[in-house]
Amino acid sequence: MSVKEQVLLLLEESRDKALSGQEIADRLKVTRAAVWKAVKGLQAEGYAIEGVNNKGYLLEKAPDILSAAYIEQALRKAKIALAVQTEKEVVSTNTLLGQYAAAGETRDMVLLAEEQSAGKGRRGRSFFSPEGTGLYMSLLLHPDATPAEATMLTTLAAAAEAAALEAVPGQPVQIKWVNDVWLRGKKISGILTEGSASLEEGKLQYAIVGIGINIYEPKGGFPEEIKEVAGALLPHDISRENMRNRIASELLIRFMQFYREFPRKVYLEEYRKRCFVIGKQVRIITPDGAPVPLRDGKNRSDALVLGVDEDCHLQVRYEDGTEEFLSNGEISIRM
Repeated sequence: MSVKEQVLLLLEESRDKALSGQEIADRLKVTRAAVWKAVKGLQAEGYAIEGVNNKGYLLEKAPDILSAAYIEQALRKAKIALAVQTEKEVVSTNTLLGQYAAAGETRDMVLLAEEQSAGKGRRGRSFFSPEGTGLYMSLLLHPDATPAEATMLTTLAAAAEAAALEAVPGQPVQIKWVNDVWLRGKKISGILTEGSASLEEGKLQYAIVGIGINIYEPKGGFPEEIKEVAGALLPHDISRENMRNRIASELLIRFMQFYREFPRKVYLEEYRKRCFVIGKQVRIITPDGAPVPLRDGKNRSDALVLGVDEDCHLQVRYEDGTEEFLSNGEISIRM
């Protein structure tokens, strides 16, 4: 952790009391000059740090900038071991972690970015990821699981995210099977799980769980092609102090708590109670967006959702009374 990050943590912990440069230097075992340089660097990033006469430095306001130090501290308090890395801009957090894994990275870690130039979505789609408006993060994990079992990491991530968003901003979000988080009738988040497996052992070598959340509405709005379906957690003119760090910390804590008990699927009930498609009439669509064609002359696109089973398969009943469990695909809600 850099001196600047350590100074920031001390100032965060002492928001109601100024800390002298000498006190900070003594606690960090660095020079006064190093403290001064760190404070100037933080001020340049937008942190409102005031010099109080004869008392020292006081952090009055923090911008909404991703901070590895802030998130690491929250994880330590929760007794969670997870390496944290933040970047200004990446092509894709999933892509970069994939490169790390291919190069032999063995730690469980999370990578967060202020912006993605080519964020990845499901089925080869892109995920709109402008600077400073979203939370774009990926976890690199090494679960003792088969590839089939690892698909449940998507379910786990959706449950953890929904619970975190309800806890921090206090928004009553919902889950649309299989991996989308919705608020006020619009998609605010998507999840993409990728990985690599050993064909000989039939075991996963690593998994990468990518999570993208629209925290703030972009000032110029969403692109034309997604503006009817995309939403955000908060309006663009509301910027709350450390909001993205707080959400990231809460999400990671809940994710890792579920992950510790991954085989027991303790997260499944949290997923089910927020999955708003249960009990709804839906239309099942193919990967290219077309309705499912007739099968044996029978309609297999319109169905009633009965529930979600232990493997997160969607149980549906078609109009002729036939029931089926869907393991993948997409659905739209019939109005």
